[in-house]
Amino acid sequence: MFCRDSASPINLDQSIGRPFINLRVIIPDGYIDLENLGTTVEGPAVGTTQLAGKTYTLQQFYFHSPSEHLINGEHYPLEVHFVHRAADGSTLVLGAVFDLTINNAVTTPFVYTLARQVLQIINPGTKTRVFNVRFGEIVNLFQNTLLFQYSGSLTTPPCTEGITWLVAQTPLAIDTSSYLYFKRVLKFNSRFTQGVLRQDNLIRVAVEQFPQY
Repeated sequence: MFCRDSASPINLDQSIGRPFINLRVIIPDGYIDLENLGTTVEGPAVGTTQLAGKTYTLQQFYFHSPSEHLINGEHYPLEVHFVHRAADGSTLVLGAVFDLTINNAVTTPFVYTLARQVLQIINPGTKTRVFNVRFGEIVNLFQNTLLFQYSGSLTTPPCTEGITWLVAQTPLAIDTSSYLYFKRVLKFNSRFTQGVLRQDNLIRVAVEQFPQY
């Protein structure tokens, strides 16, 4: 399925417009039932995000490797998406990328804890319960750093458009071993960059040039 002028992911840079910061994000620490869906690793989660007077309820988060969004033309090793829905049916996705650290003692507790259990679900369809998952750095990132904001689509079928995206400009840290654990399970599960915001999806345009049999 090819979206037209609001496809995700995209390259995020200053052309996107004025950075956004004014969120109220609540994601309580606790346990997560992590599942290998075959296409990604997903965790149902609870929480809320308030944006422009509307409350969005957190549904789940999931990972992509490498990052789906580029930031100033650069891919990152890992990206996480927190998918929210509001009572009116609209969808908000909070995105964050992770960059490898030179000092492996410096990492984000959220991914460090999940990574220590992710190899238990190396086979699609398997689940594991992960305790003591801490979201503090994730919440702080979304509430207190600059965010790219744009209207795009989901990056997995059905590729629904009209999605509000908020992606943190600043990457979070991930240690090498945590990344390698995730990479072993996720392999390559990212959608290719879809083109320039508010312009025709070049992938779709190219496909339409092929002869129809």
